[in-house]
This record gives sequence, C-alpha cells and structure tokens, in this order.
Amino acid sequence: MCRSYKIACACGRHTAEIFFGRMVLDESAVQGVYCPQCSEGLNVQGDERAWDNGWVMELAMEVVRDRAPIMETSPDNIDADWVFDQGFATWVGITPDEAENRNRERAEIVKLTSADFPAYLKAMKEWGIGREKRFSDEGWRKMKG
Repeated sequence: MCRSYKIACACGRHTAEIFFGRMVLDESAVQGVYCPQCSEGLNVQGDERAWDNGWVMELAMEVVRDRAPIMETSPDNIDADWVFDQGFATWVGITPDEAENRNRERAEIVKLTSADFPAYLKAMKEWGIGREKRFSDEGWRKMKG
C-alpha cells in the first residue's frame, strides 16, 4: 500500500502532504518542503529540488539514488523533477495541501445542498470542474502533463 506523509514547510506556516507512490521511497527521502514564502531565497539550480508553483520539495538525493534500481533506472538519470513527475514522491493530489482543502470545500457543499440532492449533484459537478480549471490556470505541475 502506498503511503503519504505530512510535513511542515521550512517557515512552519503551511503543511504539505507528500505521496510516496509504488512504495519505493518514504519520509527519509524528503529533506524539506518550502512554501512560496520560504522558497524565495532558494537557489533554483541543483537536482535535489522539484519546483511547483512556488512550492519546493527538496529530496535527500543519496537516499533516492540508492533506490534507483527499484525505480528501474540508473542513479545518474535521477533528479527531483523526475522523482516528482514519476510519482515516487509527489503531492497528494494536485497541490501540497489539496487533500485538506478538498475535504473542507466538499464538506461546505454538502452542508449547503444536503436537503436537495439534484442541487448537490450540480454543485459537486461545478465545483470539480472549477477546481480543475483553477489548478490549470494557476500553473500547477500535475496539470501540465
């Protein structure tokens, strides 16, 4: 079973939830997470950081590269972008805090429309389509491919 891991960003104001696909990596592979505020001074160069709409996931590349054979690639071919895009260590959902926000938003819709099932279905559909468009417009990495 795949796992997820919640971690506070470097400044402590936000939390990201990271998904470890295919049970290859775990929290030991994550060196840090930076929200848009605390990522401002980071160097964009280097293969240990995956950037996504101002958020950064920094990986412990020695841990990641040790597991390259399980990922069916060479350690020389691995960087944080590849790990993120292949789903070995990525956000749960589209954004770092999507799971939490999605549940909160969905609960609000349920409260507003629980007595009217057709209104509930309509609201859920509009919400889902609107979320996808918003994520795409905002430039989230997972919406590009």
